[in-house]
Formats: sequence, structure tokens, C-alpha cells
Amino acid sequence: MADIARSSTDILKEISGIKGVNAVVVVGRDGFVIESNGHMANSNLDMLGAAVASAINGISEMGKELSVGTYSDLFVNYKQAMIMCFPVGDAICGIAGEDSSTLGLIRHKTQKLIPELERLL
Repeated sequence: MADIARSSTDILKEISGIKGVNAVVVVGRDGFVIESNGHMANSNLDMLGAAVASAINGISEMGKELSVGTYSDLFVNYKQAMIMCFPVGDAICGIAGEDSSTLGLIRHKTQKLIPELERLL
């Protein structure tokens, strides 16, 4: 049976369907949203994209200065929110959730999806 070609939109829909995920956004290093999916207002997705890019750009610069390589992922936990970030080529994938109670499930289910998303972008 031949594999059915999937798009980045398909991958984002699958990620946003994982229990605990509110939204997923792919942003350029400039903070502009390339693609998104989930149940957050568009203005919140734009703000998430800008914040994710700003944080990752700073972390990447720190990694260069310390000569430790590039980042592989970032996890930030707030009182009522959780944000995970992964590099996807020259872009960044940010995943927003309500809290970290489903972090293990999200990390497990995105383990194969993030590399697939990177190949599509």
C-alpha cells in the first residue's frame, strides 16, 4: 500500500489534536506566523509566534556564545499555561497547552511528527 502524502497542515492538525494541546504555530525567526492550527484567537497566535521567536533567538545566541551547539527543544511552564518549542529547519514550532500535566504524552506523540514537519517546510 502506497503512503499518502501529508502536508504541513495535516501535521499541525494532528499535533493540535493531541490531548492537552491548545494550539500549534510555526513561525519564522522574525516572529511572523507561517502556519498555525488550534483553538486560540489569531491575535494570540501572532503574539505566541513573536514571543517564541524572540525566546529562541536569544537562546540560540546564548548557545553560540557558549559553544554548546544549537537548541533541540524548549519547555516553559507557567501557572496556567505550557509552551514547548522545537526547531523545524529555519523555523520554529511552538506548541501551547493549558498546563504541563500532559507534557509526557505531548512529547511522546510529537517525537515523530516534528521531524516529519521539518521535512515538509
